[in-house]
Amino acid sequence: MSAIEAPTPSPSNDAGTLYADDRYMVRSRHQIKHLLQSMIDQRSLVTAHPDGRDSAFPSAVLEVDEEGLLLDASPSAAVNRTAELASSLLCFGQVDKVTVRFQLHGHQRVENNGHAAFRVPLPDEIYHLQRREFYRLETPVGDSPHCLVPDPDGGEPIRWRVLDISAGGLSLMLPAPQGLLVAQARYRGCVLEIPEAPPIITDMIVCNLREQKQANGVEMTRAGLRFDGLPRGADTLIQRYIFRIDRLRKARSNGV
Repeated sequence: MSAIEAPTPSPSNDAGTLYADDRYMVRSRHQIKHLLQSMIDQRSLVTAHPDGRDSAFPSAVLEVDEEGLLLDASPSAAVNRTAELASSLLCFGQVDKVTVRFQLHGHQRVENNGHAAFRVPLPDEIYHLQRREFYRLETPVGDSPHCLVPDPDGGEPIRWRVLDISAGGLSLMLPAPQGLLVAQARYRGCVLEIPEAPPIITDMIVCNLREQKQANGVEMTRAGLRFDGLPRGADTLIQRYIFRIDRLRKARSNGV
């Protein structure tokens, strides 16, 4: 099967706070409990990163009440020891297929029906894209992802810097006129290279192509592409990159 299908009819040791668009930050205690209960009801998988580091373990919210929540621990005793020593747990999950992320502090290991778990106070805030939108990050030039797109003529894939990225897709800037991308076409086997993460192989669909004139007068084509069939765990890698860049920018703005 061709790699290109024709168009179809229409972290750090200190994770900090959850920097991102404040419109999607939930701080109401009632809403926080509701989101956590929804994760329980929907059996949502949680990925927990001790101190926001690369290492993580799969988990789930088991219970939630007025005092806090019960978070499932790892089957690995060594992983649980690492989690116990961490000052915080950075967690990623979904509610109704919409990304949520939150940071937990003050976790204590307990036994729950013969299995290890962590009893934790409710988080102060949860980042939740209520309207099924994706927070889009403009990438820094010196620390940006790159995307390899198959060559329609069968040559070597062409590597482009990613201008902005979200959990739903990305944008590229190509010379104009360009013969690589076709609107609404699906490109199979694209490779997304995110700094400090393994490469992600995914299909992408071209959503829009827009001509833009640069400050130097050169015509370029800005292409917006949507991920189609991201492999498991890839959205977490993208969210962690967004979180890291947001945190660095916030630190610089505060003079740290």
